[in-house]
Amino acid sequence: MAGLAEMSLDAEFAALAENAETMGWKLERTGPTDFVLGLPASDGTWFWLKCLCDRYAAEPPAWHWYNPETKQFDQPRDMPKPAGFFHSNKVICAPWNRLAYSTVDNRGPHGDWQIADWRANPKTGGCKTLSAMALRIAHELRTNLQGRLAA
Repeated sequence: MAGLAEMSLDAEFAALAENAETMGWKLERTGPTDFVLGLPASDGTWFWLKCLCDRYAAEPPAWHWYNPETKQFDQPRDMPKPAGFFHSNKVICAPWNRLAYSTVDNRGPHGDWQIADWRANPKTGGCKTLSAMALRIAHELRTNLQGRLAA
């Protein structure tokens, strides 16, 4: 029997896949509670994310920068330079990213946010679904990209 996280991802994945097709993104479900998302950036390159939804929706997913060739997470060559919510701590700084919480990840800049109440955080804005989160990241890559952290 599927757990809550898997059922939550199942419930939202079709809408995310529809957005991915419409927007020309690359999307692959890689496990019961995770997927890989490729998004085009303003410089003509692609950025990849591995989204881990193993605690979703009780907690936000973990959005890792990802290299689909090496399967490595959060390497400087696969990350955008800090700008907007692309934080200098090398995480997406938003209440809807589990990695932004210092109680979860030592790079997380926020010890002041409550992870159990992430959807009620005013900084979450409209990013309360996986599709909305992906759209926001895509928007940032199109409008605030300053290049890659490393070549």
